[in-house]
Amino acid sequence: MAELEVRGSDLVLHMPFQQKFLGFHRDITVPLSAVRQVRPVDDPWMTLRGRRMAGTALRGVAAIGTWTHGDHQYDFCVLRRQRAAVLVEVNAGRFRRFLVGVPDDVDAAAEAARIADAAGIARG
Repeated sequence: MAELEVRGSDLVLHMPFQQKFLGFHRDITVPLSAVRQVRPVDDPWMTLRGRRMAGTALRGVAAIGTWTHGDHQYDFCVLRRQRAAVLVEVNAGRFRRFLVGVPDDVDAAAEAARIADAAGIARG
């Protein structure tokens, strides 16, 4: 399963090979200084915006890849089934948002708080 890792001064969206393949993308790294907001999302399917540009999607089952919306704005998501997720908004790089599902045994609120603390921003 994909995970958001803090590595030094960066936030890395690390994906296993299968998710990289299905999402047509490799791991994504952004500086923690670019993180604007992080919050848990109980229903990530309602948080998806725009349309799939590259990747794989079957609504309610899996969504992995790049979504486009607005005027050349991009989000990257890795969602599976009805799992909670963490939404990370950034202000640098190609993507504006990352929407990443968390495993059933991981608390999305705690995960969001961990990333917010590492980025030095208020918890969302």
